[in-house]
Amino acid sequence: MTIETDNRIRRQRLGATLVAVVLFLPVLLVLAAMVINLAYIQVIDSKVQIVVDAATRAAGRAYVETGSESDALAAAQLLADLNPVDSIIIPFESNDLEFGVSQRSTKNKAYVFTEAENGNAVRLTTNAFANGAGTGLQTFFPGLLSSVGIRPHCTATNTQTTLDVAVIVDRSGSMAFAANEPSGWGKPAAAAFGWTFGNPVPPNSRWLDLVSAVDGFCNELSATAKIEKVALVSYSDNVTSDVDLTNDYSEIADANNAISSTFNGGRTNVGGGIMQGLLNVTDPRYCRPWANNALVLMSDGIHNTGTDPLAAAAQAASQKIPVYTVSFSDEADQALMRQIADMTGGTHYHAVDAAELNEAFRNIARRLPGMLTE
Repeated sequence: MTIETDNRIRRQRLGATLVAVVLFLPVLLVLAAMVINLAYIQVIDSKVQIVVDAATRAAGRAYVETGSESDALAAAQLLADLNPVDSIIIPFESNDLEFGVSQRSTKNKAYVFTEAENGNAVRLTTNAFANGAGTGLQTFFPGLLSSVGIRPHCTATNTQTTLDVAVIVDRSGSMAFAANEPSGWGKPAAAAFGWTFGNPVPPNSRWLDLVSAVDGFCNELSATAKIEKVALVSYSDNVTSDVDLTNDYSEIADANNAISSTFNGGRTNVGGGIMQGLLNVTDPRYCRPWANNALVLMSDGIHNTGTDPLAAAAQAASQKIPVYTVSFSDEADQALMRQIADMTGGTHYHAVDAAELNEAFRNIARRLPGMLTE
């Protein structure tokens, strides 16, 4: 083969290669664009899921606080409005939001959602958006893979977790006085002539304000599915477990009424109350292995006997059990109650009268821990 022939063959091969490149280059570019689009779709899916998660939390919070399905949907949409994805707002319609019950068999199992009229969970999906509502999100290279844009189908469930709760109430001597009345030596202004500790608690007392507030707390829990069990602990200088964990909240009212009928008073053992509450919510005879735990602690005064409250709070924190605290009246040690809540991941409330005390307990019932379970 001559040099000239060899060069001619080389030129022919090069020409054929160039032709192949020209023919296949558009295909390669399309394939590259499709790969980029697929990766971009995954990014968009993640962004939409983040919005759905946040919107579901907002819906769950609104539903717990108001009991209104329309308020829950409005809260979800407001969150989405404030967090557009690539300038596109994800729309939610009424059929996108479901209400029901989420439960699990053990703490290491997943929650299962079941639709129900009254429950502890809301589930939000992007059904409307996935089926064409609103404006679809565009791919990185529009026109490839989808002619209607990206419309992810995402879902999330917000669950007010199944709870075993101990309500820990102060029955020390100061609770016989009115909220706006200094305690101390002497007897309550509303007490009858000859009244003494051991008699029925006087009217207009902090204790009776508390009884009403605990009733309100239980009423709020009753408005949801029957998934919360409640125990009652009371303390003065001594501590008693008055009601073991139960679904029958009338037992809580009966126990408080019994204390009202023979009100003995005493000093203030806040730490002992916390420790007994921990025992109640972890008692294997009554607690549920799949339930989360919480304590609700109320005091109107200053710890002055028994177990160190901060040591008891440290025990609760080590068990990851939040303590929601309520200080009542101007005589209460607000700083201590706030510190206990902060140490354990709870929330502190302060009340100066019966109305504020009632609202504090209702707020706690509405805001007991919730989580995304799907």
